[in-house]
Amino acid sequence: YPRLGVSVHERIAEVKLVANAISKAACVVIGGGGLIALELAGDIRAHYADKTIILICRSGILTQWPDDFRQKVHDRMTKMSIQVVTAAFDAPKQPALEPGTITVGDKQINYDAYFPAFAQGPNTQFLQDVPGLLDSKGQIDVNEFLQSKACPEVFAVGVSNAPEPFVGMAKLDAQWTSVAGNVVAMLANQPLKQHKEGASFMKLPPVVLLGHGPKGYGFLDFANLPPPLKVCCCCGWGGWPCCPPCWPCCACCGCGACPLGYCCGPAEGAGTAKVFGAMLQKFAGFHFGGMGQMGEVPQQQTMN
Repeated sequence: YPRLGVSVHERIAEVKLVANAISKAACVVIGGGGLIALELAGDIRAHYADKTIILICRSGILTQWPDDFRQKVHDRMTKMSIQVVTAAFDAPKQPALEPGTITVGDKQINYDAYFPAFAQGPNTQFLQDVPGLLDSKGQIDVNEFLQSKACPEVFAVGVSNAPEPFVGMAKLDAQWTSVAGNVVAMLANQPLKQHKEGASFMKLPPVVLLGHGPKGYGFLDFANLPPPLKVCCCCGWGGWPCCPPCWPCCACCGCGACPLGYCCGPAEGAGTAKVFGAMLQKFAGFHFGGMGQMGEVPQQQTMN
């Protein structure tokens, strides 16, 4: 993950260094069993068919998801020759771009490159000396306005202990909207407004990807998509006879990119990964303001 204060040029150099290590590695080990770990493993497999890819995790993959969904994803990973090794242990938190060995339970795993891809908590270490600001997990302890209880001048987006099920764009959009409004209100000596969770129906991220593009594989979880989309997409059962104008009649034009599934099949497959790979950089312009917007940089205002 980017370090605090890292420049664009420094980040580009880091990414190139990692890409070079992956290209040279015969065995890549990834720490973690969540969305990021699965996505990274799938991306590596999509580009390199002959590499050994091993995920090491404490409790298996996708521990927040239902067992049947976890098993389905695990089966697909097996077909993609992505190994999963599970044991009660603490995976290293730092990457290694040189060959090494890691002990997982009673197994010794040799690797050429290792990447931690699991949540390590919010990046708030620089605030740990402020009395009462952080909770035991390193999250900023906030009230209903996403305002620090200990330091009222501090508001938090994505790094607080607000009772929300996950950190993602659907949740962050509402958080930064609340914080921006409350900062303005506080400076104007006006009452603050209670934060309301964004997309409260969404209890888990609705997309799980094993890589992007036509060589990846993706799963759409319609239980966590907006109700209108559930109806529009036949509750995840796209294709004839549920959706008569199915491919190649629709926009995908037979390219296999439709994420809705075919012939009453589930909403998963290479098409899902292909669609989300192509649209990855376009989502910010759909509904979420404040991310990826291009335009004139605003002038810095004077603070009193």
